Amino acid sequence: MTEQFPFFSKTSSLPLLSSMCRVRRGENFRLREQAVTRPMLCLVLQGEGLLVLNDKVHTVQANHLFFLERGTTIEAASRTPMECILLSMNTVRLKQVRGEWHMLPHPEFPIHWPTGRLRVRHESQSVQRFIRLHEAYRGTRQQEHCISVHSQLHELLQHLSEHRLEDNLEKVDLSLERSIAYMQRYMSEGISMDQLAKMAGLTASSYSRSFKKAKGISPTDYLNRMRIDEAKRLLSQDKQTIKDVAESVGYGNEYYFSRKFKQSFGMAPSLYMKRRQLKIATVSTSHLQDHLSSLGLEAAAALGVSKEREQGDVDQSRQLIGLLDRLRRTKPDLIIADHNHSFFRDRLKMIAPTVFIDPALDWKETHWRIAELAGQEERALQNLKQLEFRALDVSKRLRQHFGRERVTLLQITPYCIRILGGLRHPLNELLYHQLCLQPASLTQPNIHSWVEYTADSIPLLDTDHLLLLRSPEQAGSEKMLRRLKQTAAWNRSPAVLQGSVHEIQDWMRMSRTPSGRQQILNELEQLADRHVALFQAY
Repeated sequence: MTEQFPFFSKTSSLPLLSSMCRVRRGENFRLREQAVTRPMLCLVLQGEGLLVLNDKVHTVQANHLFFLERGTTIEAASRTPMECILLSMNTVRLKQVRGEWHMLPHPEFPIHWPTGRLRVRHESQSVQRFIRLHEAYRGTRQQEHCISVHSQLHELLQHLSEHRLEDNLEKVDLSLERSIAYMQRYMSEGISMDQLAKMAGLTASSYSRSFKKAKGISPTDYLNRMRIDEAKRLLSQDKQTIKDVAESVGYGNEYYFSRKFKQSFGMAPSLYMKRRQLKIATVSTSHLQDHLSSLGLEAAAALGVSKEREQGDVDQSRQLIGLLDRLRRTKPDLIIADHNHSFFRDRLKMIAPTVFIDPALDWKETHWRIAELAGQEERALQNLKQLEFRALDVSKRLRQHFGRERVTLLQITPYCIRILGGLRHPLNELLYHQLCLQPASLTQPNIHSWVEYTADSIPLLDTDHLLLLRSPEQAGSEKMLRRLKQTAAWNRSPAVLQGSVHEIQDWMRMSRTPSGRQQILNELEQLADRHVALFQAY
């Protein structure tokens, strides 16, 4: 594969500029779902908002550039007034017949860019090229100008191709891209490292090093992942056999394929084919059952062993035996467990096939992983998309009601008081980043998920609103709250003096699932309504 344009070969295809316009929209702009009929580039000049491409959500801001393949479904909404340039293209094939060139419509865009954000080096140069092309397009009057505009388009596309970046911001190596295209095309056949290195014009060792630096994994692992992804697509279709799928993706032996599939995905391909009908149980202390609920499913059982500070080994062992007995009686087809229960992995697998959720995953990745296991990927995409739009709407409303007033979240435990604020926790990310609430200085939003204090050592709660999260079911938390209310840090707080202390539910847990985050947004709206009503009363 190459991104150089093969101009004027005997059968060439090339893009032509179809239209180009500069679009301005206000902060309440919302574009409902529609399909793109031509390949398109979208450059954001100013503003912040959301762009949903094929149900995948992208946050946008000034200088972000997106490529949209033909047929892409698009939705958009703005956080602030926005301005962008839209460039749509037609693709034609040039064919030489008897010494004359003929131009015929062609469905395929000649550059293999995936739909989504197009990251490039020298971003400002790309923006300037885009703007110059738009100015030239607006001034098009004569045939010579048309030729110049199409030439500038090709120069722009060539510039973007040469400076395109990987997700890790490494420069895209076109020789590696050629080898990846080769993998995609010939994955059903035997592919050697020497073949891939030859496609890239490198030695096998240099190829392997370059590939891992650019993609984060070895070429062998990348090929296996590509094969497994294609296998998942085929296994989701009717009338497919595991043997046929194994052969289609380059595994001649179906038993070897089954082993590789299970190693990669966590369940056997035979179970994957029935995943929409599975009876699923969860074993976790991280409420994985809430993810199933967000997907419209009910867990056959939702169990977990919690280790309390005062709990001895005998009590925990008794709790574990009871959990396993209840789980057996449920007779699940699949168990989804968190890493807190990996210490009895073998016992769980004796009851049913068990998949452990990687603790390194963030809440969105966890939701997607569980959706894949349950065959509910489309529902997961809809959940994430709806949540982003809902958060955008709520952020506008909160900004209107609270303005720049400071908000602090306190968690009361039996052992300490936590001031939350770091972006490492999904709740902090939701409140202070996505909803743009103003944190008080003591929240330290960019340092830790939270900072712990005793009641006597807590600093002055210099904030306009206190969101109070406590756990009444935990013995001692009520006592800690009473001690806090006796301190000067509490009684001198602007939030306390103004009566702006709001008790909330367990938002720490709720922030890790779509349904929980929706509930948090609902509660924040209610809080804003009460704030307005109180203000009007005075």
